[in-house]
Amino acid sequence: MLTLEPSPAPFIRIRASGRLGVDDYRRLEPAFAAELKRRTPPAPLLLDMRGFRGWTPGGFLRDLAWDLRNRRTFSAIAVIGDRRWHRWITAAGAPLFRAPMKFFGADEQRQAEEWLAGRS
Repeated sequence: MLTLEPSPAPFIRIRASGRLGVDDYRRLEPAFAAELKRRTPPAPLLLDMRGFRGWTPGGFLRDLAWDLRNRRTFSAIAVIGDRRWHRWITAAGAPLFRAPMKFFGADEQRQAEEWLAGRS
């Protein structure tokens, strides 16, 4: 599931959990578009992947398309994950975005938020 989580913080917060399919991106996109209208891009992003288990084949293709479409949308991207491979996909996905990306462990949410605040 992909969820845009409301936050008073100056960054966009998205949670990815479970196994993502095409419908997860379809549900996220209207809320994400509305959130971007409230902000002046590029905006910082906190991507919380704790509990994320991967993609269906269609979900993976939709993720790549979403990443490429939003490659200039973010000023910085902090990724929080709880699996070793979350760090690997953060590094692998970094070239798709113009923004700096940094991975944080599952217990480092505060550090991720502070890193984004320093880049806003």
